[in-house]
Amino acid sequence: MGKKIIGCGLVALFVFLGLVGSGCVEPDDPAVATVRTYLEAKNTSDYNTASLVVDSKYQSKGYIMMTWTRVEGTKNKRVENADLSSAVSGNQAVVIANYTETTYDENVHNKIGEENVTQYFGVTNIDGKWMITKISTDPMPQPVATGPVKKTPLDYITDNAGFLLPAALAMLAAGVLIDRREKANKGVAAGSIMIQTTQISRFVKCVPSRMGAGSAGTVDVWIKNFNQQQYTGVVVTAAFPDGVKVNKKKLKFGTIEPGQTAKQTWTVKPSASGRFSIHDMTVAFTFGGKQYAGALDPIWLQVA
Repeated sequence: MGKKIIGCGLVALFVFLGLVGSGCVEPDDPAVATVRTYLEAKNTSDYNTASLVVDSKYQSKGYIMMTWTRVEGTKNKRVENADLSSAVSGNQAVVIANYTETTYDENVHNKIGEENVTQYFGVTNIDGKWMITKISTDPMPQPVATGPVKKTPLDYITDNAGFLLPAALAMLAAGVLIDRREKANKGVAAGSIMIQTTQISRFVKCVPSRMGAGSAGTVDVWIKNFNQQQYTGVVVTAAFPDGVKVNKKKLKFGTIEPGQTAKQTWTVKPSASGRFSIHDMTVAFTFGGKQYAGALDPIWLQVA
């Protein structure tokens, strides 16, 4: 599957570069292209793609997923008629996005409202790649360079893009269509304060056992309370792939006292050998009278 995704991505890249080089397509400013990629990913809830253009120190993939799902409710919204402009200074840029945000009903068939939105993006060139480092509804000051822009191998390819179009079109004929859309997690209350994946992974650990096809295995989930107050209502949920049976998808830890380590276990039974992903894993709990939630990276099961 990974090879198919990489191959499909290369096909799209070469087609685009070929068209740019032939003059058929006018390329976006790199900073603008970064923001456009983010907005297009938002339309399809494509957290993977969004995380590739957002600096992980600003927002992790898990944080993007939780924010889009629980705060912004992007599942039933569409970004349309986007008009992007930018100001660039060396390795710093500010992109202004004016667009219409249309809201649909639960079946995404009937339009129930629309709003004109202006959003500001701080974009920084990090090791040759433009990455989003700030998103705000408030205007941002003009960018001021803090360093030079590195030239990457992709820039050299772009310089010779005109030679790529014939090969790109031939590759496109053999392309594979991949659906990368992830299902949003449903186990977190609206209004929860989001915790980034890098933070929550410090006190939540998942340990799968060795397992074989047709035999039961376990995935231990450990949570450590490093704080001076208790965690209450601690719940861990996840989505399991087809071919992996699970006794219960929700683990209820209840209350975890300060300094205490608690463990709950998923009992799973894979039907075939291979590598399977437990995904959309979220942790929710109450601390100090406030609700918190965070998403963890997928857990991989290696089945013999």
